[in-house]
Amino acid sequence: MDNDFKDLKEEEYLIEKKHLLVVLISSLLITFIYQFHLKGYFFEAMLPFILVLVSYLIIFKDAKKNKKAYYMMIPLSLIFISDFIVGIDNTNKDLNLLIVPVLLSMMMLLLLNKNYQLKGNILTWIFKLFPRGLFSNLRFLKIKSENENGKKVGSIFAGIGFGLIFAIIIGYLLIQADDYFKVFVGNIFSNIIDFNANYLLIFVLSFILIFSILINLFRSQDDEMKEVKLWHIDKTIVITCLGIVNSVFVLFLLSEVSRLTSNFLQIPVEYTYSSYAREGFFQLLAVTFINYAIIMFLLYKTNFVKENKTIQVSLVLLIAFSIILIFNSYYRMYLYINHYGFTILRCQVILFLLMELVLFTLMILRIFNHFKKNNAFVYFIIVISFYIVNLYLCSDWLVNILNETFNKIPVI
Repeated sequence: MDNDFKDLKEEEYLIEKKHLLVVLISSLLITFIYQFHLKGYFFEAMLPFILVLVSYLIIFKDAKKNKKAYYMMIPLSLIFISDFIVGIDNTNKDLNLLIVPVLLSMMMLLLLNKNYQLKGNILTWIFKLFPRGLFSNLRFLKIKSENENGKKVGSIFAGIGFGLIFAIIIGYLLIQADDYFKVFVGNIFSNIIDFNANYLLIFVLSFILIFSILINLFRSQDDEMKEVKLWHIDKTIVITCLGIVNSVFVLFLLSEVSRLTSNFLQIPVEYTYSSYAREGFFQLLAVTFINYAIIMFLLYKTNFVKENKTIQVSLVLLIAFSIILIFNSYYRMYLYINHYGFTILRCQVILFLLMELVLFTLMILRIFNHFKKNNAFVYFIIVISFYIVNLYLCSDWLVNILNETFNKIPVI
């Protein structure tokens, strides 16, 4: 590792001036985005993430790196520019704000630490960087230098930094509390910028966030990745639980066959196909998600699948029932779309069901030991690929094309 990157086992870290300068510039640029009223989803939501990523890449440009992590730039770049290309909907805009920090965390930890691999705990990696030490990491805000004069300059620089942070926070609160003081301070800055105290707060928060995550990245460079611990549960409990769950699905499928055929169960419930299409659709999605969680837990958190044939068969049955539920959901969605047409949400649901179908198929292969590759890596590629496809396909232009196409098909 380059000498610039000192191990943080000691009490405090003396940060390089160039590192602090990059953090300051990045914080200022993020502030200017809002100061100059750059409108649009890319500028307001994605550009700050891009600036943070570029800052860390500059700071760690001389570090020993796992270059395969740069492949994470592919989904990140596609997410960054998605709104420019197709104009994504508000749901996807909100999802991006959750997914981008996770991908950024994964990329930086994979890049800087070869001990890290894509495994089952990847979604928790973000918590190694945020909010861990969000304010306590400010104690490392000191400048590294090799002589006394340099240390004094560094101390002055650090004192100015701390002083500005406290001054801005206190000043912001006073401005909010006293309109006269707000106008007075505004007049002072009026010849420099169109003063707004909120921009000072944006700068302070940006600086604290970027600096704190930077320190956590330094501290994580030599961490050992924790192994996934297996759970030890009484197999009788697992077998009993799976038996009960599968029994519920047998009853549900029996009722579905009866309802969609001759009502051989003689249940006096009247319904139309439009009501059938609407009722319980998202509850069925929730059920398949619960099944997915149960199966993943037993596959990757226990050894039952390898050691117990009864549990293996029960899991295969649960997967089979889940796949049947997916096709049931598809049929309901088909009836619903046939009556009401396509929307962005309905396209997203169809894509999500297809992704579930692929994942459950992989689980069957895993149970019979035909899926021996890095499972987490394959699952990650599938999920992120479907998410990118969702961003670019599930939008107004596709909905309009589908509705126009299906409206032209004659009803027989």
